Amino acid sequence: MKRKDKNKTKEQLLYELLELSQKYKKVEETLKESEERYRGVIDNIGIGISLISPRMEILSLNNQMKKWFPDVDVSEKPICYQAFNNPPRASICSYCPTYKTLKDGKVHESVTETPAGDKIIYFRIISSPLKNRKGNIIAAIEMVDDITRQKRLDELLKREKETFYSILQKAPYGVILIDKDGDYLYVNEEFVNITGYTLKDVPDGQRWFNRVYPDKKYRKEAINAWKSDITKKGVTQIFTIRCKDGKRKEVEFRPTLLDDGRYILMLSDITKRRQAEEALKNAHDELEKRIRERTAELEKINKDLQNEMVTRKQVEEKTIKLNEELEQRIIELNAVNKELKTFNYSVSHDLRTPLIAIEGFSRRLLEKYGDQFDTKGQQFLSMIHSNTKQMQVLIEDLLSFFSLGRKTIRFSAINIDKIVREIFGQFKAMHPEPTMRLTIQSTPAANGDKAMIKQVLVNLLSNAVKYSKPEGPIDIEVGGWVEKGNNIYYVKDNGIGFQMKYADKVFEVLERLHSSGEFEGTGIGLAIVKRVIHRHGGKVWAEAKINEGATFYFSLPIKNDFSNGEDSLQ
Repeated sequence: MKRKDKNKTKEQLLYELLELSQKYKKVEETLKESEERYRGVIDNIGIGISLISPRMEILSLNNQMKKWFPDVDVSEKPICYQAFNNPPRASICSYCPTYKTLKDGKVHESVTETPAGDKIIYFRIISSPLKNRKGNIIAAIEMVDDITRQKRLDELLKREKETFYSILQKAPYGVILIDKDGDYLYVNEEFVNITGYTLKDVPDGQRWFNRVYPDKKYRKEAINAWKSDITKKGVTQIFTIRCKDGKRKEVEFRPTLLDDGRYILMLSDITKRRQAEEALKNAHDELEKRIRERTAELEKINKDLQNEMVTRKQVEEKTIKLNEELEQRIIELNAVNKELKTFNYSVSHDLRTPLIAIEGFSRRLLEKYGDQFDTKGQQFLSMIHSNTKQMQVLIEDLLSFFSLGRKTIRFSAINIDKIVREIFGQFKAMHPEPTMRLTIQSTPAANGDKAMIKQVLVNLLSNAVKYSKPEGPIDIEVGGWVEKGNNIYYVKDNGIGFQMKYADKVFEVLERLHSSGEFEGTGIGLAIVKRVIHRHGGKVWAEAKINEGATFYFSLPIKNDFSNGEDSLQ
């Protein structure tokens, strides 16, 4: 071949090169047309398609995805869990199929609840890996389908089905649902009460007829009546059946043919009625006796009814009186709340003023005339001064505690880790001498009032530092997890601890397990923690052992749907 090539003229080589160039050009045009057709299909199908990088960046969106998320600009390579959620998420969704695909290279599927402002959109996402020639994952392909309408229709259908079966279950007559092939699909509670048979005992018509009609001749009559009068004409029939306990009952069957070919068969136990009819036929005297007895019963019922009317009137009068008392209680409660507000004002203005004066004068006495007092006199003045300052702190804490009831909660996303580090940094600056160590485990992002939750963490961390052991380092651990629709957080220390029988007492106002001489404080801090968390719809609790430290827990609902109004000060 090489010799032949050498023998070719330049013109021949140029001609062949031109032919190859034209072929490559046609191939390029074919590839371009194929890519445009492919892109046209991708952009015009009814499902969304996006390309996500291993860093969770959005690389590409088709037209459907752009319709759903018009504000997403792929040129900026936004992070998917932030761009696709309103408000944006702070971290990767735990159920994210794309994240799983990027990790293990497998196809994953999930249904998401995507927040979109004031509503939720349900998407079904199928994620598959995109690999290079070496088999490395270079991206994940998301195929997204909006199933919000289908989800709501399914929920509506489920509720309607539950309502339908709930009505049948509570019906005062027996019910059987039968399909076209004679299989029993459903029996209600009254059916079991009448016959004793469950759906397991009589799963189809054949076993039903064999069990309730043991006599072959009577069974044949019942089957013929079912085929002609009941299924074809919808005629009500009465049969004597044998129940599961062996007793025989007279039962009335009323059929209803449904549009899809199934039957609903209603059963009523008329045994007593038939017995009464037989008794009426055979005993006229018994009839008269029963009429007299019935008359007497009616008179008694009438008398009972009159008594009931009197009783009902008395109940109505009591109800009116209770409503009046309730209105009076509401007035009294409003008055109490008003008095509490007045008390708060009094504490804020009237009590603080003399305390400030006492604290100031006692301090000046110590500073200017301290040398004129003997040792005891100086001690007394020091005690007056320190107790006055402690009283001021107590008043401030009480005012802070009571003001929580009137403060509006402003919900927002909260980074617990960041707040804990800020608070701990401040504590380290205030207490540089002891060795203080902080460990933060993984904590979920919270939803609540940032200022209030920060106060909770300040009080819990302050508590951990305050009640540390006199010797040794101060070790504090903060962490959290998600459990049953709630975020759970904890603050753990290695301090002096307490007995578990006082675990509830520590959260009450002015309750202290140690004297103020041992540890500073007013006994309000943990009460504030409890009140803030309760206003957020959460709970607080504690675990501890003497000299082995304590752990304080609090929960916050992942979703808060309650009102932000004021709570009562009761």
